[in-house]
Amino acid sequence: MTEGPFVCHLPSRADGMPPPGTEFTAWRKNVEFRGQHLVLRGRTQDVDYVGTNFESSGTAAANACSYFVARLKRVSGGKGGSAKGGGGGDDDDAEYELDVTPVGGGSIIDLQTRCHALEYASPAWDGAGDMNDPVVRASYNDKLLKAFSSAKRQRKVARIQAERKVDASSLAAPDAMRDNLVAATKDELDAKSLADLAGQRRNIPHHDPHATNPHDAYPLKRFPLYALLERTNYKDLLNASKKPSALEELRANGDLDSFVLDLIPKLSDKNYGGVDALSETKMKKEAAKALAALDQLLVFRQHKGVVSERRPKKKDEDGNEDGIDETAPFQLSWTHDTKVDDVTQRAYIDTFMELSQMDATPSQNGDPKRFVRSKRATDLITLHILLMTLRVSAWQLDVSALAKKLKMSVKDMTPLCRELGLTMEKAPGRNGGTTAALKLDGTKALKDLLPEIKKRLQAKKKKE
Repeated sequence: MTEGPFVCHLPSRADGMPPPGTEFTAWRKNVEFRGQHLVLRGRTQDVDYVGTNFESSGTAAANACSYFVARLKRVSGGKGGSAKGGGGGDDDDAEYELDVTPVGGGSIIDLQTRCHALEYASPAWDGAGDMNDPVVRASYNDKLLKAFSSAKRQRKVARIQAERKVDASSLAAPDAMRDNLVAATKDELDAKSLADLAGQRRNIPHHDPHATNPHDAYPLKRFPLYALLERTNYKDLLNASKKPSALEELRANGDLDSFVLDLIPKLSDKNYGGVDALSETKMKKEAAKALAALDQLLVFRQHKGVVSERRPKKKDEDGNEDGIDETAPFQLSWTHDTKVDDVTQRAYIDTFMELSQMDATPSQNGDPKRFVRSKRATDLITLHILLMTLRVSAWQLDVSALAKKLKMSVKDMTPLCRELGLTMEKAPGRNGGTTAALKLDGTKALKDLLPEIKKRLQAKKKKE
């Protein structure tokens, strides 16, 4: 098959032309969609002139290079001249036209000069050491230090290495020490593994990191005291969301927190689009339970965090208190039973409080026990409060209002909101409030919104 003609560029020759007698041969690639790739070789006695019409195997030949062939033509002559090139004219008065014609990239080839019997491909280097080997890595570091570091730096490194060097002869049993060190560090985790483990043990309520909607990401049924929510007045809350008179009755009663009372109308909001009536009723029931749990959590968090066993007081025939009943068993209580029943109060203590260290081994004389709530447990309760508010408010909450209720600043609430994967937004204006929302719309998983746990930053070492 005859190829050509081609326009060749030979920069190694002064005249740009190959020597006489050069035999050219062309090859095309036998690869699908790359048949236009062509290799041209001009062979002489001493050297070859080799070139291609493509830059790399992934580019098309027509896009390899863009060339134009230009020809300068005289349009009209000077004095006594003519357009046909008649003599006698003045060149200063002549008019010329530059005729530029594009040339196809597949026909343009840059030739390079190569000697015979030489390998021009990059040789394979099989002499590289294993950089995971500490001995090899130390050897490379020493070579780099001697080649590029200053004399002062080399003296400093030599002094540090001398201080770290251990004389094996001074050890009683160096092999046993080495075996002990290997055994002691066998199960150690690297920084990434430690970060992954910390992510699995986040101090946040139970969650599904792979869930793509809020209800599955933080299921209410995994709340530690979910079974006890049936004992609450969630049905009264549902009824109050439909009847204003029932809501006013709850306000007059005074047992519910004002923050909870302001959220009751949200139970009747139509925030359950796209579900049937049965599912909507079930979701409103769950939201009412979350609101009842929110009221209990607010009361429990406002408590000072220390609960001690006490005996109940005796009452006379008229119902008046008459001292302490020394024969009655100890009781635990952190609020009035009209707000939270006794069984639920004890469940909160067992779930979120710990026995005081000084009372870890109680004496045999029946002294009362003392339970305390740690900072970690208080943060977890605050996160539960955030989630209960989100469940009632269609997974959006006013952070400024809740922070005011909890007697916290928005700045202190922000890291807690981010721990749950919430997105914070501040309303425009100087007095604009801050809101937070859990933006799971089915396209992202909860693990994509949770903050990444990184290695704690350490202070830089002071220069010597």
